[in-house]
Amino acid sequence: MRAICFWAVIAMTGCASTQPAKIEEQPTQAATTPTLEKSPDSGQVDRVGPSDGALDPDGTNDLGFITRIDGPISALFLLAVDESGKPTGTFQADTLVGHAESPPELGAKPGVGTAGLGVFDGEKALNAKDGSLETVSAGPHQLLLYTAPSSAVSVGTKLRVYALRPDKSLVAGNAVTN
Repeated sequence: MRAICFWAVIAMTGCASTQPAKIEEQPTQAATTPTLEKSPDSGQVDRVGPSDGALDPDGTNDLGFITRIDGPISALFLLAVDESGKPTGTFQADTLVGHAESPPELGAKPGVGTAGLGVFDGEKALNAKDGSLETVSAGPHQLLLYTAPSSAVSVGTKLRVYALRPDKSLVAGNAVTN
């Protein structure tokens, strides 16, 4: 009986190994499509200036939006889009600075040629001093986006949020009418 119990224990535990088990990790993927809505304080607060990387108030109230999005995120974009949701090229605010280019799907514009986009988690700014976005960690986030008003974003303009992941994949959110 002891021999049977001994072999049963060996069979259940298997051979011991000093090597840790290999666990294949799946890349983090967004669980949901980013959402975009106009913020209740849109047009009532001044958080950013109009140019690339301008994160200081400039005396003009800004357009404000709320996005619910899953990280990780390395850059955010707010673009004017047509009825089908495709970028029109008439307006782009983003967290790219200098000569860093947006993805080809968004027109490959350099940051220096677009409006800045202030990104906040409540009152905490997530932009670096130069206006770029500090990488947003994995998991769900509710972020506030601010951009200076532009003649290209009149009443009735459709805007859409896009997120660039650290792996360079691009995620498109819904569109909202200004």
